[in-house]
Amino acid sequence: MLRVEFFVAPDDGAAAVVGPRHRGHGFPAFECADFFPDDAVEDWEVLLVGGVASDLRAVVPMKNDGFTVFEAPGRLCSALVVASRGQLVEVAAQWVELAEAKDGAPAEMAVEILVAVADLARMAEALGRPLYCWYFAP
Repeated sequence: MLRVEFFVAPDDGAAAVVGPRHRGHGFPAFECADFFPDDAVEDWEVLLVGGVASDLRAVVPMKNDGFTVFEAPGRLCSALVVASRGQLVEVAAQWVELAEAKDGAPAEMAVEILVAVADLARMAEALGRPLYCWYFAP
C-alpha cells in the first residue's frame, strides 16, 4: 500500500526526519494513501493555476527504498489558500479524471484529500512555514 502524508514543518531539516518510521512528529498533518502525491500536486497546480506545473523540490530524494519527502510548490500552496470549497470539489473531479490515465486516484477520497491539503496550506501560510509531503511506495 502506498502511504502518503502532507504536513507542515518548520524547515527542511525537520521535514527530512518525518516519515513512516517517525509518525509521532507532532506537526499538523493529513495522512492518506493509494495515489502518487508528486503526480497529484502537479495535477492540482495545473488545474488550479493553469500553465505548467512547477518542478518539485526534493528534501529527501527517492532512492531504492521507495521513500521521498518533497516541498509542495509555493504557487500551488498560494492557490490552495484562496480556493473555495466549490473550486476544490471541481478540481477533485478533474483530478480523478486525469489520474485515471496515469496511476489512478482515490475517487471516493479526492474531495477530502484536497480540502485537507488546502487546510494545511492555509495553516502553513499562517505559521510562515512550508507545506511538505512524504510518501512510501514499497
